[in-house]
Amino acid sequence: MNVPIVWVTGGPSSGKTTLAQNIVQKYGYKHVDINAMVEHEIEAESEQGNQFAATINDAQVVPLGDIMLQVESDIMGNRSGVRGFVIDGYPQNQEDANLLEQRIGSPDLIIALDVGQETLETRRSAQGARPSITAHMYQHNMQAILEQYSSKTLQIDGDRDAYAIFEEVIPNLEILDKRGESHISIGP
Repeated sequence: MNVPIVWVTGGPSSGKTTLAQNIVQKYGYKHVDINAMVEHEIEAESEQGNQFAATINDAQVVPLGDIMLQVESDIMGNRSGVRGFVIDGYPQNQEDANLLEQRIGSPDLIIALDVGQETLETRRSAQGARPSITAHMYQHNMQAILEQYSSKTLQIDGDRDAYAIFEEVIPNLEILDKRGESHISIGP
């Protein structure tokens, strides 16, 4: 793909969707909200949705492979005239990262929101969210991905408010926006 691909990752209730929406609003990227796709299937009470609900109720993450056809359809249906894609909430593990890279393309930027367990619990209870993985489980699952893509990863303190987080991300998005092409390097 010839447009930037941004992965926004973080534990549950870390602010991924809010950050993705801010990116969409300012830069005109397409928001690929995989969790919303999963929720749509659950609300439709489809066979797949019932499987997703059972997975989530067991405090597990829905494997990307189980929803990948919907993700590809969303991306392919919106590729004309789009300035970039923000993939919200995935990858959740190395298998997901490999699948995204094979089927969609390599990320140009990964924004990893790091939040503590206390923040996750506070935000989850305020939202009335379903049971979910813990901050520790998220960090364990993401460690290999963050190491693999270290030159493209911007780790952000997600315990702060959404405005402060977005302000920290803007300089890197400006580079992507000005280049209008892939390959961004983050680091010293």
